[in-house]
Formats: sequence, C-alpha cells, structure tokens
Amino acid sequence: MKASIRFHARHPVVTAVAGTAALTWLFQKLRARLFPALLPEPTGPYGVGRAAFDWVDARRQEPYARRGNRPRELSAWLWYPAEPRRGARPGPYLPAGWRLTSLFWRFQASRVRAHAVPGAPVARPPQRHPVLVFSPAGFPPLYYSSLFEELASHGYIVAAVSHTYEALPLSAFADGRLRLFRPASVGGALKVSRASHDEDVRARAEVVRVKAEDLRSLVDELERLEAGSGLLAGRMDLDRLGAFGHSMGGNAAVELCARDERCLAVANMDGGVWSAVAQEGLPRPLLELFAEHPEYVRPCAESVDQKAFTSVEYCEANREFAVDGWQRLYARARPGYSVQIRGAGHASFTDCGLLPLERGSFASPALGTIEGHRMWRVLSDYLRAFFDRHLRDAPAPLLDGASPFYPEAVLAPPQALFPR
Repeated sequence: MKASIRFHARHPVVTAVAGTAALTWLFQKLRARLFPALLPEPTGPYGVGRAAFDWVDARRQEPYARRGNRPRELSAWLWYPAEPRRGARPGPYLPAGWRLTSLFWRFQASRVRAHAVPGAPVARPPQRHPVLVFSPAGFPPLYYSSLFEELASHGYIVAAVSHTYEALPLSAFADGRLRLFRPASVGGALKVSRASHDEDVRARAEVVRVKAEDLRSLVDELERLEAGSGLLAGRMDLDRLGAFGHSMGGNAAVELCARDERCLAVANMDGGVWSAVAQEGLPRPLLELFAEHPEYVRPCAESVDQKAFTSVEYCEANREFAVDGWQRLYARARPGYSVQIRGAGHASFTDCGLLPLERGSFASPALGTIEGHRMWRVLSDYLRAFFDRHLRDAPAPLLDGASPFYPEAVLAPPQALFPR
C-alpha cells in the first residue's frame, strides 16, 4: 500500500516532465517548418551536389588518440557542380552525427535549409572542374556550407577535410562513427594562453603540420577517386588545384602550397601563420583575408584589460609575430593580395552569421557587426575572383583595387591594416 501511495505521489511530476518534453519537441518541429533559416541561394549556373567519404592514411600515426599505434583516419565532404534529378530534395544541413554539434553551438539544426543534393549526378556536359581543398579549424566542414555551395554553383569542386578530434565538440565519420574533441588538436588556441609565446608558437606549428599533412592526404585520395569509377571519377581537374582554409586551417593551406607542387594558389581566411612558411614566404598566388582584430591595433595594455592576452609582453610578441608573418607572405607571394573585411569577426568566415544562434552561443561574440548575408557575398566574391584569375585565367578586376560595390573590403598590405 505504501509503495502505491509513493507511485501516485510522483506520477504527476513524471507526467508534467513528459508533457513539457513533448510540447518542446512539437514547438521545435513547428518552428523548423514555419520559420526555417535559409542559407543564401547559390548564384552560379550549376546546381550543387554533396558527398562524403572516409579513408585511412596508413602512412601516418594518429597523433591525438588516447591509444597509440593507430593509423590516421580521416573524413571529407565534397560539394560539386550538379544536375539534380527533378524533384530531388536538398540534404539536411547537418547529417547524422554532425547534428549533435548544434547542441554545443546552440542552434536548432533542423531549421537550417541548405541547397546541396546528396549524391546528385555531376553536371553535364561532361567536363573536368578545378578543385579546391579546404581546412577548417574547430568548426565542422559543414559549417561553411553557404560558401562551398556558392563556389560549386560556379563550377568548382570543393573538398573539405574533417580533421579528426578537432571539431567542437566531436567529429563524425561518413559511416556514423564519432570522435570527441581533443584539446591538443588546437594547440591551446581556444583560451587565453598562460604559456610563453615561444611555447605557443611551437605547439601551434605542430598542429598546423598535422593539418597540412591531412590536406596532402586528401589530395592523394582525390587523385585515387579521379582515376576510379565513382561519382566524380574523370570530373576533377587536379591540374588546377587550389587550397584555402580558416584560422589555423588557413595556415595549413598555405603550408600545403609551400610543400606540395600540386597546389597552384592559396587563400588564408583570417589565420595566424605559426609554421615556417611565415619566415620563408611562398612564391605563388596568395590571398589573405582578414577580420578587423582590434587586439592588433589598440594599445597592448588595453588588450590585456580586455583579457585578450595575459601580459603586455605576450601581446607585443604576438602582434609582431602575426603581422610580420602576414606581411612577409604578402610581399613574397607571386602575386599577393591582402583584404580586410570591415565589421567581420573571426567566426564571420563560417555560416554562423546565417544560423539561428540562440542566446549564449559561443560563436556570437566572434561574429563582429557585419550582417551574415553581406559577409557571405563579400567573402564569396573575393575568393571566387582570386581562384578564377589563378586557376582559370579569367579576368578578376575586383582584386585590382577598391570597389564602390564592396565598401567593406579594404585592400592594403597587412602592415597597413594592422599598424603598430
């Protein structure tokens, strides 16, 4: 009898919790249907397809797994010019395990509508398209979908590697396996460092080395796919290969182009350059794209007060290291371009400015003031102009000076953008 009394006393609480959960689920479903967040419509002449694949790089050891003696396992997503069949529907913005990352970044993934159709036939007539390989940093490759869809709609094949253990809070393979984030994979870049500047340079240069090797492995795998019999076989023009990346992924892309002759042109999206290429330079076409970064122009004492750095000495060393590295790359490139997008923050180079982020999202403070669709337009057009000029020999007047259509874009050497 006592057991029965306890059961009935708790039953209304259980009912209330279950009812609240059901109402929350229903509300989210309705909101996703009635108020979707649409990524920008691609503007090129092609439809867009999307595919994913996993592979094992047996030549390398996994640097971040808890147990050693394991080969490096990687995954990649591809966006490509496509001709979807009538009635074909775009895939989810975040498929399968990647959807869990939206809980960390605090947005409802089911509300987001992308445009790429999974496995869509490659566009006709049969031709080979230039290829761009991409390295993200902290964000999954899918969080750059709006940019990749736009490039694919203009005839590029974009292959974005997922650096295993790097994405927050987890990485997902195409076959559904998950790998939780490991702090070593970002070299301490997610918090204000208390190490010496020299220690941080060494740690982050090692991260960049791993990421650049991942990109090289991706290019090797694309060569095998191109020679095979699959979806994109015979359609990838790897003689017109470019690379780009965001944050430390931008450094990895530059490092790839410095070490691998297959890479003909490279763009660095707001990435510090921690590896040796900052000292050596890169005698190839290079585009550097920057956010505003007030921590590099205001007094260091103010940056320390804002908790961007732990000391004035660290701030001064970091500012000199970063700006001098960007300047050397720009000056020694053949040719070099340097563009700052006013109002942009570090996360503005991702889809985050287009996503329905909830209050308290970790991405929000890094978005700057530029509106998301406008950032997408400026970023897409400068990247496409750069790769059109250097992979397609096409005119690109946007790179030659200030444009009244892009007042946010300031073309100047890094040392002029970030004066000391």
